[in-house]
Order: sequence, then structure tokens, then C-alpha cells
Amino acid sequence: MHFSPIDSFYLEEAYQRIHYYPPPYYGMYFAPWLWYDGNQHGGFDYMLWESMITGRMAMPAPVTITMWGDYTPSTGEGTVNVHLQNDSTATINGRVIVVITEDSLYYMAPNGVNWHNHVPRDYLPDHNGSLVSIPPGNYAIVTQPFTINSIWNDNYCTILAWIQNDSMQVDTTMEIWQGGMKKVTELGIEEVNTDVKSSQVLVMPNPCVGETRFVFELPAGLEYTIAIYDVSGRHIRVLERISPGERAAVQWDVRDSKGQAMSSGVYFYEFTSQLVNTSGKIVVR
Repeated sequence: MHFSPIDSFYLEEAYQRIHYYPPPYYGMYFAPWLWYDGNQHGGFDYMLWESMITGRMAMPAPVTITMWGDYTPSTGEGTVNVHLQNDSTATINGRVIVVITEDSLYYMAPNGVNWHNHVPRDYLPDHNGSLVSIPPGNYAIVTQPFTINSIWNDNYCTILAWIQNDSMQVDTTMEIWQGGMKKVTELGIEEVNTDVKSSQVLVMPNPCVGETRFVFELPAGLEYTIAIYDVSGRHIRVLERISPGERAAVQWDVRDSKGQAMSSGVYFYEFTSQLVNTSGKIVVR
């Protein structure tokens, strides 16, 4: 973030977000400075940053994040959904932060840096984010509308989301359990003058225990089929429905066509309709 209010890339929300952490440098906030994974001890030595970030990324995470949504380039408006799956055996209570950033911005900064990336443009809904509580094996979905300002280049805009421990550790770290990112232009593009939306099929939760859901959106009256197979290709179950014309969540109780519960393992699905045809895997625990 940019500290000076006279800087064209200054964002008050970003300034407040930095001050969410204790001052790391002799009681002062210092730029440039690395806060990584909620750890305010990153310092201002560029040479050390990569190893810190790489080491943290290699550690296992208790949360899986999936992001999807829609975006209309002509209006700059869209919606992003952040699905947070708790893969651990304990309830996770945290704060979900969602922010739009922009890359490839030119500005002759006093420190000699002219090109700037990951510049925060807007926090959704603000820098305080959203509080969530996710039981073990369960999930939460945070949905945020957004608008891309006409002066931003949407081709260089990315939506970042992360879930963070709101309780400060003894070393003043506020741990981030997991993060995700999605380019704005990679969201489903909403068609103009039609009721049909670009759609994808999400399986939530995945991995699952006892049940999972296929989440998607199709026009009203459109027939679709969800076929489920085991790793040998054996047909397990077929779910046939007609779309209600809104976002649907079709449940699979992890049983075959005879009502027999499936054992732990990997299964595959095929989603078939006139508009959307896709496949994927489901992990049953």
C-alpha cells in the first residue's frame, strides 16, 4: 500500500489495514515492509522476502479456498464468491478479507520505484472484512459485490481473499490460514441482453464426509444430468433434474443407486447439459 495521502495510489482502507497490526519498527510503521502470513516480522530487507514466503507456502493449511463469480465488463460490476472449506478437526473462527488489487501501475515514487504491482484498490466490503465460524469438515461462503472503477485496467485487476486468525499470538502474529486469488477477467462473464450466464460446477464440500453438493446455475427449464463413477469406471449414481433458473445446489448423499454408502476414496462425476458440460473428482473421507 502507499502511505502518502497525496499519492494517487493511496487508499485509506489499506492504510487502516496496515494499522490492524502493531507497529513493527521501533514503534513506527515503515515502508517498504513485509507482513507475511499475518507475521509483522518480515522486515524491509528485500533479499529475505522470497525465502520467508516460499517457506510459509510449503506448510500445510487447514482451509481450502475456492473462488468464483461473474463480471460484466461493460458496467464494471460483478460478484465474487469465496468458499472456505475447513479441512481440520477443529472449529475455525476467523476474519475473511477480500480486496481488489491492480498491477502494472506507473508512478515515480520517492524511493525510486516506478512500476507498482498488487496495489490495493478496494476492500470488500471494507478493510474489516467478514467474521466466519466454520465447524470441522464444514464450509462457509462469503459473497461480495464489486465495481471496477473506469480508471482501472480490469485486465490487470485481481481479487485476493484470505482467512485470518483474529486472535493475536504472543509474538504479535495474526496467522493467515489460507489465501486465494482470482483475476477479475477470469470470473464468469455475464452476457448482456440474455438470461444465460457463464456457469461452472462446484463440488462443496470436497473432500466430503457423508454428503456433498453440486452448485451451479442454468437457465430455467434446462435438463441436466450428473453421473458419478468410481475409479474403475463403474457407474455409481445418476442425478437427473430440470433447472429452476437460479443457482442450484444438488445434494449427493455419498450412496450408490441402491442406497449403499460409498467407502472412502476418489470418485468422478460428469455434468451434462445443453450449455455446460464438465467433469471432475470428488474425495470421500
